[in-house]
Amino acid sequence: DAIEARLLEEWQRPIGAGVGRVHDYPEATDRYVDYVVSTVPNRLDGLKVVVDCANGAASFAAPEALGRAGATVIAIGSEPDGLNINDGCGSTHLDLLSEAVVAHGADVGVAHDGDADRCLAVAADGSVIDGDQILAILSIAMNESGRLAQGTVVATVMSNLGFRIGMEAAGIKVVETAVGD
Repeated sequence: DAIEARLLEEWQRPIGAGVGRVHDYPEATDRYVDYVVSTVPNRLDGLKVVVDCANGAASFAAPEALGRAGATVIAIGSEPDGLNINDGCGSTHLDLLSEAVVAHGADVGVAHDGDADRCLAVAADGSVIDGDQILAILSIAMNESGRLAQGTVVATVMSNLGFRIGMEAAGIKVVETAVGD
């Protein structure tokens, strides 16, 4: 009741850059990048990769990890100011990445979203490789190498029928989950 009563009170709310605090912890990025690179089974030497960091969470770690793994890296959308996250860039705006991949003669492009929990990819010719395609490629490769647990992949209800048919053809079981789980 007390909280509800206060909802109608006038008060000065912080907005934009006035919300939150920033504390640098540079060791965190190094530790995380070290871990990510340790999970890469093959070096990326000789690959040119454009990574769109969406001016978000991947802005420092993604280019660093790809570089340490051996790739030549061109980073775009990697100058976050706390307000420009996903602003015309990242996995929801793939035109910039497609153009950059073609312009730089890159082998592949990777686009993260602002909080870096998703990615999409772009082929060398600038065409988009969507999430179902990425999941299928990884699932089949892991299954063929015996690393796909119980020959099963978990996908959301948003994965398309083509993905499910492809997994069935590859002998991979699909377990479905709700979006966000």
